[in-house]
Amino acid sequence: MLARIINPIRNFNPQARLFFIVLAGMCFVVDGVYTVLLNLYMLRLGYGTEFIGLVNAVGLLTFASVSLPAGILGSRLSTTLLMKVGAAISVIGGLLLPQAELLPPGPRESWLVFHYALMLTGFSLFFVNGAPYLLNVVDTAYKHRAFALKTAGWSLAGFAGSLVGGLLPGLIAALLATTLASPAPYRLTLTLSSAVMALSALCLLRVRPLPHDSAPMADDVPADAPRQRLSITRALIILIAVMTIIRLFQVAGTATVLVYFNVYMDRQLAVSTAMIGAIAALGRLTGVPTALLTPSFIERWGILKVVICASLATSICLLPIALVEHWLAAAIGFISTMALTSIRYASFVVYILDLVPKPQQSIMAGSGEMAAGLSFAVMALGGGLLLSLLAFSDLFLLGAIFSFIGTALFWLYILASKPKRKLKPAL
Repeated sequence: MLARIINPIRNFNPQARLFFIVLAGMCFVVDGVYTVLLNLYMLRLGYGTEFIGLVNAVGLLTFASVSLPAGILGSRLSTTLLMKVGAAISVIGGLLLPQAELLPPGPRESWLVFHYALMLTGFSLFFVNGAPYLLNVVDTAYKHRAFALKTAGWSLAGFAGSLVGGLLPGLIAALLATTLASPAPYRLTLTLSSAVMALSALCLLRVRPLPHDSAPMADDVPADAPRQRLSITRALIILIAVMTIIRLFQVAGTATVLVYFNVYMDRQLAVSTAMIGAIAALGRLTGVPTALLTPSFIERWGILKVVICASLATSICLLPIALVEHWLAAAIGFISTMALTSIRYASFVVYILDLVPKPQQSIMAGSGEMAAGLSFAVMALGGGLLLSLLAFSDLFLLGAIFSFIGTALFWLYILASKPKRKLKPAL
C-alpha cells in the first residue's frame, strides 16, 4: 500500500511533494491524534458531553468561519502565504492546548476553547488554500490522481495519528507510574504529536509562490470588465450557495461519527483507549486504498455517479452504529464510513473546483470547507445538547438522515443543471 502511494508521488514535481509531506504532518495531528484523544482528554479532566460538544463546536465553527475568507484572501493575495501562516498558527494552538491541565478551573475552560479554535483557524487557512495550490502545481491530466493521493495521504496520516493516539498514552502512563484515568498521559501525547506537526510545517519554507499568486494590475483590466465581473460574481454566488447547502448536509453523518465516536465507545460501551485508537486507525487506513481507487472509479463510471454512490453508501454505513449497541457494529460502521468518505471527498472536491476558473478556485474551496466546518460545528454542539436528552443512537441516526438529504440534494442539482458547464472568467 505504501508503494502505491510513494511511487506515484515521485511522478509529481518537488513543490507537490513538499505539499504532501506538510499535509501528512498536519493531518497526523489534527485528524489523527486529536480525533482520538481530545475528547478523552477532556473526559479525564472531568468535563461532560455538553462542554465537550461546546469545545468541538466552537473550534469547528471557527474553521467554517475562516474558510471562505481564507479562500478569498488566497485568490487575491497568495495561496502559499496563507498556507504558511495557517500552518504556523495551527502549530501554536496544538502545542498550547494540552497545557490546559496545568491551569485551575475557570481559565482552563477558556484555554481549551480558545486554543482548539486557534488550531483549527490555522488548519483552515492551510487546508483551504492547499486544494487550489495542488491543482495548480500538477498537470491537468493528473488532477484526479493528485487529489486521490492527497486523500490517501490524509487518510494514512490519520491512521498513523490514531494509532499513536491509542497506544502512546498507555506507554506514557506506565512510565509515569499512573493510569489512563489520569489526564497527564493524554497531555503529553498531544504535546509530542504537535511537535511532529511543527517539524513537518517547516517544509513550507521551501514552497515557492505560484506564478499567478498576485492580484492583476489595474492596467490589465479591460474597459468592459466591470459588467462581466458582475455577471460572473452573481453566477458564483448562486453556485457557491448551492454547493454550500449540499455539502452542509452531505458531511453531517461523517461529522457526527468523527466527533462523538470515541465518546460513545468510551462512555457507553466501555471500550479501552487502545481499542478506540486501533479502530479509528483502521478506519483511516481503509480510506487509503479507496482513495487511490477513486480515479479508476471516475474513469469507469464518471465523476457524478461516483459522488452520488459514495455519498449514499456513506449514509447507509452509519446505520450499524445507530441501530446496534455493540462495539463490533460501531467499529464496522465507523470503518466503512471512513472508507466511503475518502471516495466522496476526493471526487466531490475535484468536481466543484472544476466548475469555476482557476482564479476563483480558492473561493470555491473555501466555501466547501466552510460548509464542512459548519456541518461539523452544528453536529458537535447539537450532539452535545441532544445527548443530555436522548441517546447516542438517536444522534447517529440523525447524522445518517442528514447525509441522505445531502445526497438527494446533489442528485436534484444534477437533474436541474443539464448541461453543466464551467463558468467562464471575464476576458
